[in-house]
Amino acid sequence: MSTSSFLWAIVVIVVVPLTVLAVSEFDERLRQRDSPLRGAIGIVRTWALPFFATWAVLRPVLGRDVDSLGVQLATTALIVALGAAVLRVLRVMADGLAGRPRRDGRGPIPQLLLALPRIIVLLTIAWVLVSGVWNVDLSSLLTALGVTSLVVSFALQDTLSGLASGFLLLSDQPFQPGDWIISGDTEGMVIDLNWRTTRIRTRNGDMVIVPNSQLAKANIVNYTAPEPVHRIVVPLQVAFSNPPTLAKEMLLAAARETAGVLSDPPPNVRVVTIDDPLMGYEVDLWVEDYAIVPRVRSDFGSLVWYQSHRLGVPLPSPAQDLYLHDAAAMAEAAKPTPASIRSGLQRSPLLSLLGDDDIDRLVPSSKLARYAAGELMVESGTSARDLMVLLDGRAVLVLIEDGAVESTVGDIAEGETIGILESPRGEGRTLAVRAVTDCDVLTIDAAAASEITSRNAGLAAALNRLREIRARRVDRLLEARATLAVAEATTAAPTPLDDGVTESTP
Repeated sequence: MSTSSFLWAIVVIVVVPLTVLAVSEFDERLRQRDSPLRGAIGIVRTWALPFFATWAVLRPVLGRDVDSLGVQLATTALIVALGAAVLRVLRVMADGLAGRPRRDGRGPIPQLLLALPRIIVLLTIAWVLVSGVWNVDLSSLLTALGVTSLVVSFALQDTLSGLASGFLLLSDQPFQPGDWIISGDTEGMVIDLNWRTTRIRTRNGDMVIVPNSQLAKANIVNYTAPEPVHRIVVPLQVAFSNPPTLAKEMLLAAARETAGVLSDPPPNVRVVTIDDPLMGYEVDLWVEDYAIVPRVRSDFGSLVWYQSHRLGVPLPSPAQDLYLHDAAAMAEAAKPTPASIRSGLQRSPLLSLLGDDDIDRLVPSSKLARYAAGELMVESGTSARDLMVLLDGRAVLVLIEDGAVESTVGDIAEGETIGILESPRGEGRTLAVRAVTDCDVLTIDAAAASEITSRNAGLAAALNRLREIRARRVDRLLEARATLAVAEATTAAPTPLDDGVTESTP
């Protein structure tokens, strides 16, 4: 017996039994852990090791020829056993990968990708057995298969294209079953995705079967991924006579009351067109489920009607209203009457000091203006010196520093006189009036106001007192801020101790 045969005999007599014992011990450990790998280990112990020992006895120890039937059978059995063990391991890995996305909240991995490694292993085993073990010449078979595949590819090019597209869709995963998508004219929820087609159920309850080759060449909008939050843009029109602030308030109130609309992100309203007799708005509604979009649109439209009646914001009714546009007549009708201007002037406690003749002199020089919420109505240091009376709404006196930082000085009540603001002390400071809500203001021309003030000492004194009161308010605000800054600096400053060590005052 040669040295090589002797060594192989030792392997068969000693190493193989020891390996069987080691694999048995390992299998017991896996059984205690209830591991899914026990199947692969059992195949190795029960089949692969005995077939390996048989092959080793026949080929290296006894020296049988490779082409002998016994060696070929033993080799085939060994390769099949090892292949079965590998396939079992790949199956366990595929099951783990298939379950992981569901635990992590991601979409499932396509079954085609999970089965691809096992398909490759099976083809490799078949190739090795047929060509390597049994010495079958496959060249003629491959040639025949090449010609046949060429003919089949021409005959089934559309089907093969669909299969290739399905493979790409399964690997790329632009959508998953349960996602709402739109592709071309088809919109609906994905029910199933296979190698050739995708099934989509529309809102009408109909099933649309779309070839994957068509989906692969089309633009796909996925309303569910990567986030299910979706924005609904609802365009609508409101009568031009409605102030935008009031119209926005009405639309936002309807949006907040609509079931299914999220508060984060919040609803939003934009003015998109300004035209007489209608103004165009767009309302952004955010939902978390695209399937409820039609219902949300319907509920929102219903609530807009009710909100418009409660808040007094008329909606257009073009089927019933006939608009005859006369610019001159509408402009004349929009002008306030002298009586209304007189009534507005007399609402001011300061202007009530004037006699009827002086009030009459101010009426032709006065006009009605409207300011939106948040708009700056007047500020000190400007060339305009008009006198203003707040008729309706709420405003605040603010101190603006460096053109950006604002501090509220006090409220402006209805009937209070605005205008002729003195600039506060200090660089970069401006005193201004800002509207908190929509405000109706009566503006008196600067020249007329100056002329009446110069002839009426009581009014001049009252305006000077008003300036002083507002200046003192600003001074008190600045002093309080300075005192607070000093107190904070004193609190943060280190306090010396007797031994020379310093510590911060708590």
